[in-house]
Amino acid sequence: MTVAYLKEKPAGQGSTPSTPSAGSGMRSAAARLLGTGNGSRALSFGSNGTSRAVSGSSRIGGGIGASTSASGSQGMANYDGKGTYIIFNTADTLFISDLNSHDKDPIKSIHFSSSNPLCHAFDPEAKDGHDLLVGVFSGDVYSMSLRQQLQDPGKKPVSYQHFINKDKDKDKDPSQGGAASSRCTCVAWVPDREGIFVVSHADGNLYVYDKSKDGNTDWTFPTIKDQSQLLISHAKSSKGNPIARWHICQGAINAISFSPDGAYLATVGRDGYLRVFDFAKEQLIFGGKSYYGALLCCSWSADGKYLLSGGEDDLVQIWSMDDRKIVAWGEGHNSWVSAVAFDPYWSPPNSDETEENVMYRFGSVGQDTQLLLWDLALDEIAVPLRHPSGGSPTFSSGSPSAHWDNACPPTGVLQPSPRMRDVPKLSPLVAHRVHVDPLSGLEFTSESILTICREGLIKIWARPSHSENNQQPDSSDQIVGNATAKDKMLTSSNKAGTSSSSFKQSSVVFT
Repeated sequence: MTVAYLKEKPAGQGSTPSTPSAGSGMRSAAARLLGTGNGSRALSFGSNGTSRAVSGSSRIGGGIGASTSASGSQGMANYDGKGTYIIFNTADTLFISDLNSHDKDPIKSIHFSSSNPLCHAFDPEAKDGHDLLVGVFSGDVYSMSLRQQLQDPGKKPVSYQHFINKDKDKDKDPSQGGAASSRCTCVAWVPDREGIFVVSHADGNLYVYDKSKDGNTDWTFPTIKDQSQLLISHAKSSKGNPIARWHICQGAINAISFSPDGAYLATVGRDGYLRVFDFAKEQLIFGGKSYYGALLCCSWSADGKYLLSGGEDDLVQIWSMDDRKIVAWGEGHNSWVSAVAFDPYWSPPNSDETEENVMYRFGSVGQDTQLLLWDLALDEIAVPLRHPSGGSPTFSSGSPSAHWDNACPPTGVLQPSPRMRDVPKLSPLVAHRVHVDPLSGLEFTSESILTICREGLIKIWARPSHSENNQQPDSSDQIVGNATAKDKMLTSSNKAGTSSSSFKQSSVVFT
């Protein structure tokens, strides 16, 4: 799931009004549920491409209101203005929905007949309009304009660049039924580097591309003799793509994330390691291992000082860039952690914004169907110091710079996981079961929190309004832990939840 903020189209560029497709090829898995005042209304797509009402009980709880059918046709729109869109994929289709619209259907579906889309990324600063990347199962990558896709009435991608992965026919993975082990796992634009993007693959390789260059030029890289060792190679030709290959680990790279300034690249992989690179220098800064199994996700704080990771050990790890290691870990999930993210729009109440008072809010979702919200307060965390000789660890309240080892590891070293009792433990502020199926994604916006499950169901949880922030919570508006009225989540139905926390009813639900 990607949230795309499309800016106003620059003046002087012509528009191309068109009628978005009605979605005749969309599967029922791409239906959208819209909550109403007297219940909720469920719609799915019929075989002829029009919406039809669905009766019966909803799998997400809540009653079904009066059924109302709606035409699947869309009005004329040129999409020259700014807007906020949700991009998500199911099977062989990429779907686009308008986050701020009350329309009941995704406004666009893009079918990839040759290979299923697996990952995508959006760059709001792209100067040439090619702002959307889509990585597919074959290992190929497509670069295209989101605005042009919205304007075109068809169901195929238009005006795209196709970057072919020539390794896809060389390496077959028997464990995947003969599918290419070089399939895309993640795509990302490099911040502040116009046209540069990276693609990670299931074979442990990461490729660097420049979309201004030919995407189909022949290229060769040195043979990888030791799959467990880092090997960075550059293309012999300066005219083609990819321009570089980074072999990072043996096994899949599960996720990648750039620091906000683009200086650092974080990767997590099947081997259980988080790695942080200086991207420009192509140098490993530090790395650390999970407590068990693979790491599946990672995310940066808005100031680039902290990193989150999560994976098969059911834990959320917080890493410090200054200290180059774990400074805290969070326990609360009952299964693998699928996605983590800092909330860049949240600020602590009554904060005097001093360095000692810094607090971060972040979230995590997992295969246990839960959304967890956490607080990391730097002035309250108790940090174990270096062990006295022959004694037990001592503790200090203060900055994580006084951490469990009190020594920054040397550059380029992968650290083993520290003993759990030597690292401060966090408990979630809020825990709530928000879906029936395992969760796969999490996004924060200024007005909402978005969650998505493996079946393609997206829920949008509205943040409290400004007036709600100033109201004293009553007994029905429960707050968990240290949650404030500013950030609490309320619900009118706790059918699926096992937590005492409350959620505000999702304003819009897509499936």
